[in-house]
Amino acid sequence: MRKLTIVALSIAVLIGGFALGYLSVPGPNESMGSTFAQPAVAKEDPLLSDSSGKALTTTTFREVAQEVSPAVVAITAKTAVKVRQQQFPFWFFQDPFGFSNPQRRAPESQEKELWKTAGGTGFIIDKSGLILTNNHVVEEADEITVRLFNEREFPAKVVGRDPDTDVALVRIDTGEDLPVVRLGDSDALQVGDWVVAIGNPYGYDHTVTAGVVSAKNRWIGMGNYDKFIQTDAQINPGNSGGPLVNVWGEVIGINTAIAGLRTGIGFAVPINMAKAILPALQDKGKVVRAWIGVVIQPITPDFQESLGLKQRQGAIVAEVVKGSPAEDAGLQVGDVILMFNEHTIRSSRELPEIVGLSRPGTKASLTILRNGETKRVKVKLAPKPASKTLAQEEQKKRYELGLNVEDITPEMVWRYKLPRDIAGVVVVEVEFKSSAQRAGIEEGDVVLKIGSRRIKSAKQFYEVSSKLKTGVHILLVYRNGAQTLVPVRIRGND
Repeated sequence: MRKLTIVALSIAVLIGGFALGYLSVPGPNESMGSTFAQPAVAKEDPLLSDSSGKALTTTTFREVAQEVSPAVVAITAKTAVKVRQQQFPFWFFQDPFGFSNPQRRAPESQEKELWKTAGGTGFIIDKSGLILTNNHVVEEADEITVRLFNEREFPAKVVGRDPDTDVALVRIDTGEDLPVVRLGDSDALQVGDWVVAIGNPYGYDHTVTAGVVSAKNRWIGMGNYDKFIQTDAQINPGNSGGPLVNVWGEVIGINTAIAGLRTGIGFAVPINMAKAILPALQDKGKVVRAWIGVVIQPITPDFQESLGLKQRQGAIVAEVVKGSPAEDAGLQVGDVILMFNEHTIRSSRELPEIVGLSRPGTKASLTILRNGETKRVKVKLAPKPASKTLAQEEQKKRYELGLNVEDITPEMVWRYKLPRDIAGVVVVEVEFKSSAQRAGIEEGDVVLKIGSRRIKSAKQFYEVSSKLKTGVHILLVYRNGAQTLVPVRIRGND
C-alpha cells in the first residue's frame, strides 16, 4: 500500500518562472451575483451546537473571521540560490568547434544568483509584533517580509525556531500596537468540533475555510513529537503557519501539513504544544530538551504475549546509545519502560514527548520490566544532542533528493493529465523537509532530466540521484503543460 505524501504547506517559486492556474468563470447564462432579494435569515438562528457548548448560528463563522483575520499575516521568505550557467561568446555560434582559431577557449560556466521565494502564513500573538508560524516557512530564509491585513509590509527577523515541532517565532517592528489572536486550549478539543482555517493558500490572502476536527493525536511520521490535529477544513500550500481556530475565535492549532494534494486531509500543530515552548523560543531562540538515549519500539501483540504484559502499554528498548544517560543507568536492550517518574507510558510515542518536556540535568525515575520483574532505575537526564547526530547519523554520506518516483503508466497519464507520449518518471511522493520539497517539487510533476542526464525509468532516476554530491543540481520538470528548470540544493544531510 502506497504511503500518503505529507506535504508542507509553504509555496515555493523561483523568480523568473511563471505559475499557471485555472479559475472557473461563469458561463453566458450565469451571473456573477443574483440581483434578486434573498430570503431573510435571523442573525441568531441556531443551526448546530458545538461540543464546547457554543450554539452555532448563521453568523458564527463570519464573526470568527472578522475577529481573527486582522491578526493573520502573509509571510514571504526569500532564499538566495546560486546556479551555474554556460557562457557562450559571440564567436562560438559562428565557429563552435574553433576550426578558424584553435586558441579560442571553450565556453566557460558562470554562477548566477537567483531568489527562491516561499509563501506562508503567521498570526500575531503579541501587540509588539511577535508572530507564530511554522519553522519550515522561515528556516532557510535570507530575507523575511510580513504583510499585514491592511497590506502594509515590514521586514521580519527570526526570534526562535524549533525544528522538532515545526514551530517558529518571528518579530516585526511597526512602532504601534497590533491586533492579536487569543490562544485557546487544544486539549479541550473533541473530534467533531467545528474549526476555521485562515491563511494564504496559493497566495490568496486571508482565505477562510471551515470544517471539523477529524482526529486528534495523529502521528504522520514527521518526528518524535507528532500529536497533530487532523481536520477537513480546506488547507493548501501557503496555509503553513496559519491559525486553526475554534468557534470561540481562539487559536487551537497551527496549520502545518497536508496528506498529499487534493485529499482534503490537513494537519495542525496543537497550540498547547506551541505554548509550552514559547518562553524558550523567546528567551533563548531554541528549545533544549532532555534526553536519555534509547531507541524504542511500540509494544505489538506479539511483544505483549512474549513479555506477559496484561496491557499493551510501555515502550520496548531496541537500542541503547553509547555514552548516553541510559547506558550510565544500566538500561538494556529488551527492557520495557512502563513509567517515567509518575507518568504511565501508554504508547511508545508518548515517551519522547514526556522526556523532552523535562529539565536537562535533573534525575528521573524509570519503572521498567526486565526478565519478568519490575524494577526502578534512576537516570540523570542530559540535553538532547542535535538531530543530525542522532537519526541522521547513518545518512551523512547519502545525498538524495527526497523524491519517490514511478514509471509512467496509462493510469498515471489519466490521473495527472499528462501527454500520452511523455518520457520521464512521475513524482508520487515528496519527503517532508527534503531538498526537493524546499525547491517546490510536487506530486504529479514529471522529472525529465537530472542535469544533462535524461531520465527514462524510475530505476535510472534512483541510480543517478543517489550519486549526486552537495550543491545545486538542475532538474528539468514537466508541470501544467510546460517544462521548467528547477534548481535543487543538496546540503549533504537531507
